[in-house]
Amino acid sequence: MRDISLNEVQAAAARIQSMVRRTPLLDGGELSREAGVTLRLKMESMQRTGSFKLRGASNAVALLDAAMGERGVATHSSGNHALALATAARAKGYPCTVVMPSDAPRSKREAVATAGAQIVPCDWTMQAREATLAEVVARTGAAVVPPFDSVDVVNGQGTIGLEIVQDWPDVDAIVAPIGGGGMIGGIAVAAKGLKPGVAVVAAEPAMADDAARSKMSGVRQPPTNAPTLADGLRAGIGAITLPLLRDHVDSVITVTEAEISEWMRFAFERLKLVIEPSAAVGVAAIRSPAFKAMAKQAGWRNVALVICGGNVDLDRLPWISR
Repeated sequence: MRDISLNEVQAAAARIQSMVRRTPLLDGGELSREAGVTLRLKMESMQRTGSFKLRGASNAVALLDAAMGERGVATHSSGNHALALATAARAKGYPCTVVMPSDAPRSKREAVATAGAQIVPCDWTMQAREATLAEVVARTGAAVVPPFDSVDVVNGQGTIGLEIVQDWPDVDAIVAPIGGGGMIGGIAVAAKGLKPGVAVVAAEPAMADDAARSKMSGVRQPPTNAPTLADGLRAGIGAITLPLLRDHVDSVITVTEAEISEWMRFAFERLKLVIEPSAAVGVAAIRSPAFKAMAKQAGWRNVALVICGGNVDLDRLPWISR
């Protein structure tokens, strides 16, 4: 039985290397000065499908036996995992059904449909997503590929951590957004497996702070279900990802909606980077007083920030809609 470990992440890296890009670590430029450290940006927004999610989806789909795959795959997602799974499934010739919140960005819905998935709409709460997905699986017999709470998905996402440490051995800390915890959990296991002293810091919207509450309490806390600009981070921490958050992620920083909007705009205007609100959560976090205090106390000099995605609905830019 597979577990979440450095060995499994390394196996996933070999398995998916022909399906995903090894994304670059770009100089943080002006953002380095804002953060007070030497910053490099892990550009998962430049990944095929525009986000890190292709890594986990590709690993999970590659591990399905053919008979199961031919019955199809299914998931729930606000967009990025949906597109990743649809893309991974199409590469194997498998049918794909995606349960998507009805308020998911138009651009994400269109991309998922173009990738060949059947979309089933639902309400935006986690309860609605899971109930609708259960109905789909009962009807189709499809294999569920969860957006984050899956050993195979987490190991796939962990390849980000491998690449960061391999490409920048002097990295002191890695900062990444957190929703369900699959990406940062995999990153933490892989990065600490290669370099035990590296710190891993999660960034989360204050409006959806279940990861911060779960980290503080040591037990899963329910999602707030509150609307946030960072729609990709509304998912709650899972049963599989909770121990990763508790035991491998060093801390969680929360940021406000105003900060998400401000630093998303900063990335567009000053860094010339198209990033989605979920990625802007990480940018806001490294600019926060909480991060600067951590970095000063720990003596961090080299910090990698994961730019988790760039799938933006240009009709809903927060500084315009507000």
